[in-house]
Amino acid sequence: MLNKIKGYWKLRKQRKRLKDLFKAACYRYACDRDILSEEECTTLNNIIEEAKTVCKQTADDIEKFVDRHCSVVDAMNPLQNKTSRSVRNFLDVLAVAFGVAFGIRALYLQPFKIPTGSMQPTLFGVHFVDRAGLEKYGNAVSKFLIPLTSPRAYLQVQQSGELSRQYVPRNSFFSENTQINIGGVDYVLPGNFNNVYRYVDCTKPHYEAGEVLCDGWLVTGDHLFVERVSIYYRGIKHGDVAVFNTENIESDLQPLGGYYYIKRIVGLPGDTVRIDGNILKIRKKGESEFQAAAKLHPGFAKTDSMKGGYHGHIADGILAEGKEVTVPRNHYFALGDNTSNSLDGRHWGFIPRRNMIGLAVNVFWPVSRRWGLVDTLDPIDAPTNLPYSMEIQ
Repeated sequence: MLNKIKGYWKLRKQRKRLKDLFKAACYRYACDRDILSEEECTTLNNIIEEAKTVCKQTADDIEKFVDRHCSVVDAMNPLQNKTSRSVRNFLDVLAVAFGVAFGIRALYLQPFKIPTGSMQPTLFGVHFVDRAGLEKYGNAVSKFLIPLTSPRAYLQVQQSGELSRQYVPRNSFFSENTQINIGGVDYVLPGNFNNVYRYVDCTKPHYEAGEVLCDGWLVTGDHLFVERVSIYYRGIKHGDVAVFNTENIESDLQPLGGYYYIKRIVGLPGDTVRIDGNILKIRKKGESEFQAAAKLHPGFAKTDSMKGGYHGHIADGILAEGKEVTVPRNHYFALGDNTSNSLDGRHWGFIPRRNMIGLAVNVFWPVSRRWGLVDTLDPIDAPTNLPYSMEIQ
């Protein structure tokens, strides 16, 4: 009885060794057959085929087979030691993971960051989050994450005086900062001066000691995913929030601020577009009458609502009051939701179809009211208060 038990466990052990040998031979053949000689490939094939039949033999026969061929398979491994073999396997997995990730990025989902406020309040560029506002309106996640991930912007005037008009960049390896001087005292705030100008009132003639000019955090623009597939089977529609490249697009007003732009599509090929009294109107191809854009897509209704920061469309450039444009074939016309601070189709015309990248899908950072699917929220139910200067809208 004892001998039968010993025989069973010996057979079990040798079959496990045989299984390991079989898997090693199969792996070596699959991974390295392009660099192995023809003779080595034939040897591996013979070991694989013979191992399929040896498993039915006695423990002693299996042991002899494994002992005879184990060294042969190991000798074909270009990485002989276990550490090198593990590193190679890890690099193989890493290469596949990167290949899948970059394939998804190139063919389907691509991340973008919104740099400016041209689509605000639908999407935010670099913006200031007031501490009191975050405490009142922020959720638990944003209250926890924003102070950890965004540079603090706090300025309490120490010495009464005027603001010096010489602004000194104080950039570090990780961040962009600006030094300003009030009453002979230097203060360093996050962001370039254009950012600082948006959260510090730099127009006052005099500042009093103890006055708090800002108390919050400078948050980088909304980070979102853009899907690149649906525009090829559903097409591009009125109201879509789309990303495109600016190749062969030029502006006489000012240089374009980057290679990729994000705007709302307001005109399809053949459409005629105009702005009457801050209301965008569209005459679709083949129709004789203009209609308010708000009837075509809820995104336009938000822009016309005059709530939560939306303030209608500003007539300017080729869409100045009384002007209209017709979109040529294979082109699109786009505007920012914040047309008081948007370099868009009014200034550089039309977007060629080949320049379209895809549609904005969801905001994945920061965790804010806009987190989640793009352009699905109603405006905040509060009237828009326009600033004294459209430059700081």
